[in-house]
Amino acid sequence: MPVDIGKKEMPLLPEFWRHFSVNGCLAPLCSVDGMAVTTVEGIGSTKTRLHPAQERIANAHGSQCGFCTPGIVMSMYTLLRNNPLPSQKELESAFEGNLCRCTGYRAILDGYRTLTKDGCCGGKGKNGGCCMQSNGTVENDGTNASTPLFNADEFMPLDPTQEPIFPPELMLPEAYKPRSLTIKGDLVTWFRPSSLKELCELKTKHPQAKLVIGNTELGIETKFKNQSYPVLIAPTHIPELTSVQETAEGFTFGASVTLATIEKVLHSAQARLPEYQTRTYSAILEILRWFAGQQIRNVAGVGGNIITASPISDLNPIFMASGSTLKVASLAEDNTVQEREIKFDENFFLGYRKTALKSNEVLVSVHVPFTKQNEYLFAFKQARRRDDDIAIVNAGMRVRLDPTDQWRVKECCLSYGGMAPTTVIALKTSKALVGRLWDESLVDVACPLLEQDLPLAANAPGGQVSYRRSLTTSFFFKFYLMVTQELSKIEKAPFTILFLLESFRVV
Repeated sequence: MPVDIGKKEMPLLPEFWRHFSVNGCLAPLCSVDGMAVTTVEGIGSTKTRLHPAQERIANAHGSQCGFCTPGIVMSMYTLLRNNPLPSQKELESAFEGNLCRCTGYRAILDGYRTLTKDGCCGGKGKNGGCCMQSNGTVENDGTNASTPLFNADEFMPLDPTQEPIFPPELMLPEAYKPRSLTIKGDLVTWFRPSSLKELCELKTKHPQAKLVIGNTELGIETKFKNQSYPVLIAPTHIPELTSVQETAEGFTFGASVTLATIEKVLHSAQARLPEYQTRTYSAILEILRWFAGQQIRNVAGVGGNIITASPISDLNPIFMASGSTLKVASLAEDNTVQEREIKFDENFFLGYRKTALKSNEVLVSVHVPFTKQNEYLFAFKQARRRDDDIAIVNAGMRVRLDPTDQWRVKECCLSYGGMAPTTVIALKTSKALVGRLWDESLVDVACPLLEQDLPLAANAPGGQVSYRRSLTTSFFFKFYLMVTQELSKIEKAPFTILFLLESFRVV
């Protein structure tokens, strides 16, 4: 069940504190030390009064079997604490991680739309008014199209001033000072270091220890795969790992920065930077739309996604294609912290779930560069379901073209997931395309080479071998069309294949 967490904010964000929902079944108790935790029982009750988030789901008939109701209420509560007047888009996004098999969400959304700023039906109610003034129904030929399910006028208005206050003890100056934490249990010892040096010392002392940020991977392994990890290290309070830095070359994200924070930072970058510089970030944002649910993105760290080294990671193909670099740290013999940079290329993953990091090294940050002019990067993912599902095959593709030489390819990198035990770069194809003109012949050259770069045995884990092979070439053809579509906006970019773009919408 999602719960609401009130957390003191990092300097990166302007808020003094923020609220975010998490999956209660995955969040270790140790991880919420120093935070304020609110559950559905703490926001209202039938003995006093229900919170508007509780009242609406009850009176709009949004609860049937009831198993999902507490989680949905808390997701809505969190949204309202951060934004008392959300949009419908924000409303739907807040429920990405909530599963309801009974209602189909219709009754839930109908009730909660009364709390949004654009929840009106668009004048389809009586005398051109809002249907919320007509008991939640829409007029049809002078008669109600359905029986009223609720009267929106009877709902209690939301009053943000009546919400529980943030605990004063967590607002004291002492609460903001980073402090280390050690909790020993019968089976597990939990360390939360407060400095990079302390983290490196712990990793040297416990080289097999697992680093945990959101527990979204280890939580599944311990609960459902019977894995046991006697030492866990939480690098969630280390400045170097929780910071975001913008440089002249791009953004550097600390390994513990959450995916939700990355979304917020990149949306801000899109709004103020030239479009050509943010094409990699646009690809990341597009993939994050389909990456788990909001509750997972609120706590999952970017470093965990990288170091887990899943062959179907949605972000690693983008990082590879973009030419990202990683900074890692370890404890030197003189007891100081030593750092080194690693290219995020075809040499980073050594095998299934294995990386180039040494046992005593930790990931500090990932640097994702800006795209240059005439450089394009797109990401692709095919899953069984569009929302909240793992990929069958995914890809990140980047190309840089020379407009002064008939749009000849200057640089190219095609990275794929789901086609090998690791995320891989199609090296032969990428090299073969450099120096060629960006025209239809490029597809004829690339497709046979992709089959060589990405061989898949008939008994490959995951099955669907023929389908996965076809996805690799399909993704490239889609990439070619999308880049061509961008080039078509430039006056001096003649492409005979543009007729395809007139008949089919590239999405």
